[in-house]
Amino acid sequence: MKVLMTYFEVFNILRREFSNVSFKTETIPIQEALDRICAKDIISSIDVPHFDKSTVDGYAIRCEKTFSANDENPAIFDLVGEVKTGEIPTFEIGEGQAARIFTGGHVPDGSNAVVMLENTIEEDGKLFVFRPVKPNENILKKGEDIKKGCVVIKKYQKLKAPQIGVLAAIGQKEVEVFSKLKVGIISTGDEIVSQDQNLEGAKIYDVNSYTLYASCIEEYTVPKLYGIVKDDYNALKDVLLQAILENDIVLVSGGSSVGTYDNTLKAISSLENSKILVDGVSIKPGKPTIIAKAFDKAIFGLPGHPVSCLFIFRFFVKKLIDILLHQQDTSKKVLAKMKTNFAISSGRTEFVFVKLIYSDEIIAEPLYGKSGSINLLNNASGYIRVDSTKTGIKAGDIVEVTLL
Repeated sequence: MKVLMTYFEVFNILRREFSNVSFKTETIPIQEALDRICAKDIISSIDVPHFDKSTVDGYAIRCEKTFSANDENPAIFDLVGEVKTGEIPTFEIGEGQAARIFTGGHVPDGSNAVVMLENTIEEDGKLFVFRPVKPNENILKKGEDIKKGCVVIKKYQKLKAPQIGVLAAIGQKEVEVFSKLKVGIISTGDEIVSQDQNLEGAKIYDVNSYTLYASCIEEYTVPKLYGIVKDDYNALKDVLLQAILENDIVLVSGGSSVGTYDNTLKAISSLENSKILVDGVSIKPGKPTIIAKAFDKAIFGLPGHPVSCLFIFRFFVKKLIDILLHQQDTSKKVLAKMKTNFAISSGRTEFVFVKLIYSDEIIAEPLYGKSGSINLLNNASGYIRVDSTKTGIKAGDIVEVTLL
């Protein structure tokens, strides 16, 4: 009898086999870099700001004169000029002097603070300051935000809006990123037909190609459909070879169903230097999952049932993508209270799909359906994990829900 792996063992195999796989890089404009993975450490070639900058509208002063200032006894300064934003001051601030300055303005030499406009009154060439001002108050010092020579973005960091802002701030127009992973998608089965055909007899429309394609887009990869391959070993072998040579990951759905002639396993084994890493996992749904390696690339044999297929993508394929790109799992989780009892008897770790109901508390309602029911996932908010040692979950139990 075949011994099934635990999902945790599968995670460890994916890390062991694929953590050190290298990928091509490309240089792109920073405005196109959202959600891309940085390919090297980015070191700033400048200080940010590269001058002492005011963070408010107000007046540049020497602050010592204000230490005892209050509403009854304001500090009084002589106004000597104005600093226009984007220009370098042509004067210095002396003792008892002040200059009008705006947010982002270059703080003039001689001053050591900026007093906010609302704490002052200007009258007849004089400035009255009604509160104490500390040294360097409202001044962003040269290099205080970013020091020249420091690493501002690390290799493998995902570039979001703040990171793109940092790149812009240090004057970078382009950034080197890892090329997007390419994913080949093959759907198999004599019963599968494309959407441009009529359903006859026991034929069914191809669902997995499209759910997998959409899932790949969600994970910022580049998917390619290789169509439907009938239950023919030679045909699958040829398409599989083409797909593995053109992509970083290949997904084959339908050919690893329990009790069917396992063309997927045979076709994978026919590839040069191929290695079967996983042949069955002790989970529900997704028991007949195959994971292999060939040409230093990953091949997944996914269950044919739409629910199982899509779940295994979310659970294992997404995990592999994170490993390849050195990313942390960003799955969102919430705690919820079970609405009803839910019994299990598979002897495997089971993932139960639930619908979340938001009221005074979050309620998780288990959804009942078989792995061939795509509408089950359509109605699901997320899933909970029930370990193989348990016989179920009771109403009122607090459970962790991984959101879909």
